[in-house]
Amino acid sequence: MSHKFPKSARLLNAHDYSQVFNNRSIRVGAAAGTVLGLSLPDHSSRLGIIVAKKNVRFATDRNRIKRLVREYFRQHPLSASMHLVFMAKRNAGTLSNEDLVNDLDRIWRKLNHQNRQTQRSHDH
Repeated sequence: MSHKFPKSARLLNAHDYSQVFNNRSIRVGAAAGTVLGLSLPDHSSRLGIIVAKKNVRFATDRNRIKRLVREYFRQHPLSASMHLVFMAKRNAGTLSNEDLVNDLDRIWRKLNHQNRQTQRSHDH
């Protein structure tokens, strides 16, 4: 398991983000944030993170949330390749690291479950 988050694993520009926003196939939420997902079978999974100053006031909290989301993404690969955008919700900065990770667990389970359902509906 790598401790790096290379450019190839990130959504890098506005086009990448707008592709997910405009064509998303999955949307999953929890107290920490909402994840939009776009299933792309022939690509590797990539992640974009949005933590707005409007929603999370302190830079240390914004950085902590981004670090935890990146770390979780690296350590828990999805069952299918997707482009994901994580958007922190208001007051996500007040959650403890444990609560954030628990929310990410819930989000990842839902993502994998919804992705399996989407794949089944496309197969029929």
